[in-house]
Amino acid sequence: MAIYYSALAHGFFDDAMHHTLPADAVQISDDRHRELLAAQGDGATIDADSDGIPRARRPSLTIIARRAMAVRQVKREAARRIEAIAPVWRQLNDQRAPSDASVARFAAIDAVRAASDAIEAEISAAAKGVLVGLDIPHHPLWPAE
Repeated sequence: MAIYYSALAHGFFDDAMHHTLPADAVQISDDRHRELLAAQGDGATIDADSDGIPRARRPSLTIIARRAMAVRQVKREAARRIEAIAPVWRQLNDQRAPSDASVARFAAIDAVRAASDAIEAEISAAAKGVLVGLDIPHHPLWPAE
């Protein structure tokens, strides 16, 4: 399976699903594909350079848009951390049959939520320059994993 990008079609193609590829399709790595999709999820547009290689183009954002983007990143990171602690099925089972282990899991989830709230509060007061360099997954307010 390989992933391709076509500038003319303005899209990605998987050769396992698409038996005919556009003539301008260029192969990209799985990692690059994930990076481009993540960038698109954060508001970037995807286009191609003169060689047809896809790139993420980030528009100049207002401080309000940067804050909203940072908050979305915080929410995604919090969800990832909570899922790592206890998937939803585990949380439901923990509610039905409480134990010392379930109490510890819920305390860890509460710590992630508190950190998320604190990081979001920090973002709401941050200057534009601070938001540009903010590293959400490695923010010091997150509890240790």
